[in-house]
Amino acid sequence: MASSRKSAPADPEALYRRFCAVAMPYVAAGGSVAVGYSGGLDSTVLLQLFHRLRAQQPFALQAFHLHHGLSANADAWLAHCTAGCAGLSLPFTHARADLAATAGDSLEARARAARYAAYAGLDAERVALGHHRDDQVETVLYRLARGAGVHGAAGMPALRPLGADKLVWRPLLGESRAELLAYAVAHGMRWIEDESNDCTDHDRNYLRHALIPGLVARFPSAPSALARAARHFGEAAGLLDALAEQDAGGPVERLALAALTPLEEARRRNLLRWFLARHDLRPDEKQLRLLLDQLLHAREDTNPCLRLADREVHRYRGEIWVSQRAVDVRPCAVAPADAGGLPGWRGRIDWTSRQGGLDERFLSGLQARPRAGGEMLRPRSGGPNRPVKLLLQEAGIPPWFRSRWPLLWQNERLVALAGIAVAAECQADGLAPWPDWRCEDWTDFGRCRQAL
Repeated sequence: MASSRKSAPADPEALYRRFCAVAMPYVAAGGSVAVGYSGGLDSTVLLQLFHRLRAQQPFALQAFHLHHGLSANADAWLAHCTAGCAGLSLPFTHARADLAATAGDSLEARARAARYAAYAGLDAERVALGHHRDDQVETVLYRLARGAGVHGAAGMPALRPLGADKLVWRPLLGESRAELLAYAVAHGMRWIEDESNDCTDHDRNYLRHALIPGLVARFPSAPSALARAARHFGEAAGLLDALAEQDAGGPVERLALAALTPLEEARRRNLLRWFLARHDLRPDEKQLRLLLDQLLHAREDTNPCLRLADREVHRYRGEIWVSQRAVDVRPCAVAPADAGGLPGWRGRIDWTSRQGGLDERFLSGLQARPRAGGEMLRPRSGGPNRPVKLLLQEAGIPPWFRSRWPLLWQNERLVALAGIAVAAECQADGLAPWPDWRCEDWTDFGRCRQAL
């Protein structure tokens, strides 16, 4: 399992000098780093490089291991990583992946999704991964074989966003595996070997073991040339993204149909592809054409919805929206003192003080429930009871959100429609707690709310 294979290093210390040139500007500014640590050669070298750099420039460093449970050796790998970090006196955490089958997703895709979901929860500004130039070459060849455009052919970026406040960082992307191996051997490192890396049933392994060696034998400079081509593709992709952002009128959460319709076909596809990528969706060519056709040409009185991965793409009131697939929500207790979210609702209720909030008599025993149909609420004293369905429409709530918009009940009395209205008979005379709904899938919904 563990390895310390010999090699003939030329100048292994040159790797550390190049790494410092890449990493020092960031860590010197006080950045925090979590290293994705599998225990293999690449992540072992990366962790050791960061550990060595920290002796020169103190910064927050930790390691994280995800136990996929796919190998009989997975427990031993976790033990290896635990011991490795203990030897370096580094903070170490681990988690176990949930690789439950999802329709249409391969095991490799589910494992990757599990890793990135785990990385997103780490307490660090950057999550550093050990991908190197040979990995980049495999990625480029694999994507080109599948008909990738310039974004796919650009391979893995050195930096990419992860959620709202993190970056995935690949500081070794310019280094070859041979250089990492030479450094590891020179420093007496030990690492694990994943037996699945030798199975050519996996496409990437086939490229690594069967195709690339012959390519390099014929064209020795192919790895560096392909890495260079990836950078060129990346530049072209950046220009296309800049054009799309210009066509959209800037970074947008929703895309106006008015921005798409005047454009010629290729430019339309580029704009929609850019918009969907901002939501971490990357449709293939066939899916993109279908989306454009449905979104642009469906009847005006319809709100088409198309499913893509775990999301839904909607057209509503002249805009294209992306949301998580609708989920069934269950009644849930609510209290003004609680700051947490509503389990399963993909959002939370924030209580603020404002005129027309809930009188204290109606603050206990509250429960959030989804619409069942036929509910009525009187938002103004002396006004009529009005259908909740109509109040949601007037507030600009899109149809797919209405079924999971929280209605607050006290026993069998409807006291509030979160974020929109409080029943007139439940309102306090002055300032009082007002339930605002913060939906994870619609971060700027406040602009659509209207005074009812």
